[in-house]
Amino acid sequence: MTVDATLSRLDDALRDSSLPKRVKLVLERVKGDIAGNKKDKDISITSAIYDLDELVNDVNIPMHAKTVIWDIIGVLEALKG
Repeated sequence: MTVDATLSRLDDALRDSSLPKRVKLVLERVKGDIAGNKKDKDISITSAIYDLDELVNDVNIPMHAKTVIWDIIGVLEALKG
């Protein structure tokens, strides 16, 4: 998985009108961190995974949104590895 493919997956999730605004805000932040010109991408990816994991553990997030988040976490872990 490439960074561009990961960003594309994030864009797809951001266009999903069924996702809550709170989820989209975190996804936008994650996208900005990964797309940014930081020297160490692994740190950005690890931070993004941590943020998404914290979000997915929120009981107020709908199950369909959690599924999208888990998918993105899997993509990020593949990118990191």
